[in-house]
Amino acid sequence: MDTLLEADLTEFHPAEPPKPPALPMAETFFAGAILSDSLAHGYVLKGKASGALYNLALQVAQIVNCKQRPALTVNDQPALADLACGQCKDCRWVAQNAHPAVLTVSRFTYQVSDKDRPELLTSEELEKLAQKANWPTQIKTDQIGHLIYQLGISSEYTRVVIFTDAEELPASIPSDVPAPSEWRSLEATQERSFHIRPLQRHIFNANSVNRFLKTLEEPPARMLFFFIAETEEQLLETIVSRCQVVPCLSADSGSGQTVPEAYQAFLRGFLNRLAQNPDIYALGAEFGAFFLQEQGLSTTQALEVLQLYLRQHFMGQTAFSEHGFTAYRALQQDLATALRMIASKTNEGQSLLNLFMSASPHVQALLAP
Repeated sequence: MDTLLEADLTEFHPAEPPKPPALPMAETFFAGAILSDSLAHGYVLKGKASGALYNLALQVAQIVNCKQRPALTVNDQPALADLACGQCKDCRWVAQNAHPAVLTVSRFTYQVSDKDRPELLTSEELEKLAQKANWPTQIKTDQIGHLIYQLGISSEYTRVVIFTDAEELPASIPSDVPAPSEWRSLEATQERSFHIRPLQRHIFNANSVNRFLKTLEEPPARMLFFFIAETEEQLLETIVSRCQVVPCLSADSGSGQTVPEAYQAFLRGFLNRLAQNPDIYALGAEFGAFFLQEQGLSTTQALEVLQLYLRQHFMGQTAFSEHGFTAYRALQQDLATALRMIASKTNEGQSLLNLFMSASPHVQALLAP
């Protein structure tokens, strides 16, 4: 069986760790998931700072592959950056974005020849492609085929696959991420640089997605997938439904997004009643009367307010508990499901009732002292 081999570290030089993502809510989310050993296999990182989202994925990759992880627990309340030593070979490898288990997939990478067994284009062939500026506009089926082949190689590491779009710009414009190893042969000249960009719906075609969905749904052991996007609507529903959506608000943007006092007052009482196993139908009518009728919001806008309120409640806790994190994660998943159902034109009233029935025990756990 093929084995994922270590690269030659003879010429390895220490590198600075990935830039701090400065995404406090997302950092807290992933710190909790790692410490409670409850990482999912797929995440949609949504936000406007694509470089920061990419570096966040690298930071998680560094932690899950660190060979000298600090002995910390949930009760220590550590920052995400404290969960890796930053000094071992694997940490430094990820810092350079040269770890063989961390793969970046974009329309620029994994250009393969037309052969039965996918083979990457040579450096000379890639250079000719670059000179013609004839890059594909999508991640194609043969690129996915090469990725699946790579993932089939046994490894001692936790593989981390980051899906993103990319853009070619003049070399005078510095990139805000360490160039992944898949780009090294593309950056052989001093004329251009490649930059992370969020995924768009057209990046995947139907064939490439269909070839990849089984791997995404039932991945090999020790595998993490990240999709970089501004919103989940920019991804195909078949991808989003198999992942957890993690909003990644920066420290600056987060300060500008607050829940109005009137909304907070309503939601405090509403969630307390929801935690006590109330009449779901009466509670659904109460939620609709306040947000839809009195405040004039759409159902989607009302759920986004609830989503933000729960994030701020979670971030404002003075003590972090594993059961609280598990409840928070489940609630965000319930909300993401409800928003997808409403976007697909499913009955909004029924979607709300389904959400509240599913959310009630999780709200009880989240609000528990």
